[in-house]
Amino acid sequence: MYKKIGIVIFMLLLIAFPLLTFILMPKEEKPFSENENKYLKEFPEVSLDTIKEEKFMNDFDIWFSDRFFGRETLISAKNKSERVLGKTETDTVYTTNDRMIQILSEYDDIGASYNKETIDTNIGVINDFAKAHPDVPVYFMLCPTSAGIYDNLISSTVKGVSVNQKDMINTCYEKLDGVSGIDVSNALSDAKDEYIYYRTDHHWTSKGAYLAYAAAGSELEYIPYSSDAYTVETGSDSFQGTLFSKTLDQSVTKDEIDLYTLTDKDINVKVTASNGVKTMEYDSIFFPEYLAVKDKYSTYLGQNCSVVDIKTNAGTGKSLLLIKDSYANSMVQFLIGNYDRITMLDMRYVNQYYGNLVNVEDYTQVLFLYNCITFADDADLIKMSIFRPAESTP
Repeated sequence: MYKKIGIVIFMLLLIAFPLLTFILMPKEEKPFSENENKYLKEFPEVSLDTIKEEKFMNDFDIWFSDRFFGRETLISAKNKSERVLGKTETDTVYTTNDRMIQILSEYDDIGASYNKETIDTNIGVINDFAKAHPDVPVYFMLCPTSAGIYDNLISSTVKGVSVNQKDMINTCYEKLDGVSGIDVSNALSDAKDEYIYYRTDHHWTSKGAYLAYAAAGSELEYIPYSSDAYTVETGSDSFQGTLFSKTLDQSVTKDEIDLYTLTDKDINVKVTASNGVKTMEYDSIFFPEYLAVKDKYSTYLGQNCSVVDIKTNAGTGKSLLLIKDSYANSMVQFLIGNYDRITMLDMRYVNQYYGNLVNVEDYTQVLFLYNCITFADDADLIKMSIFRPAESTP
């Protein structure tokens, strides 16, 4: 009798979950998952070809999985049960000492991908860029992630497959030609006991970004403002970032989003952002509306765009072309005090010759700024070499 009851319950659940999924399915055309910070998969095209090539079923699996009723609750319960059994790794994220750490590994199924060919290609792109613009000083800041600073918290088993980010940075800098490497690892390591990386996200905090800004001053030839020259406002103390989205581990303390502004000097900005479709103008680098949603890191400069141009009243006579990943977004709040103009290019969203977007010779300096994990697996930086003036799109 108990077996029969169990079978009936199982069959009811087998029917109920798909049925609830279809009944409660998001009604909007392109539903957005705030927790995963992505648009859900659209319903796949139905045709004889897509069915024959199994593309329809593969895409249908993703579409249905994205919308499965109770998906996040079930994932959270699964991860929680694994943690009870002593497992510290979930979806390449390791949880230890009230901190989530994403590992950079040579093995794709263990951590973020470490692709030596991609790294060499990207270094070549930076070197070629410097050769193409010999009159403008070019710099490269390769930033460690939390795994590169808190390697002492990682178990010996995990450490055995984890890439030593300091060695990676030094190797990359040794291959630079006509480009100056900027070391920020030592400054971050010296402050490892401070709040310099988020506990639930892959980015550094504003304090970590400040330390990198201060360490870069001598190389970029500006005098950094002291940390006590800023007024710090905590915009939110409930941030749960990208690593939380992978683990849904509520046991790790939520993060703070801190905004820094100079206390005794008003830096006025005019921000022009282009996403390739439309151009928008703002009078602040902070977007406080994001403090009320999941993607709180977008408080710094808003959603990523292909080109963001920032003009200031700093009065330094210096201008910076910043080719970057999202680590740069929280660092700009400090750089605006030392540059009259900062133009940011995010190659993930650029699909044409960069010379169509900016005139490199208009800037006094160029800085490539990437974190180790992004740089090790970045397939977009090569666009700077692929697209040529004759091949560029309008």
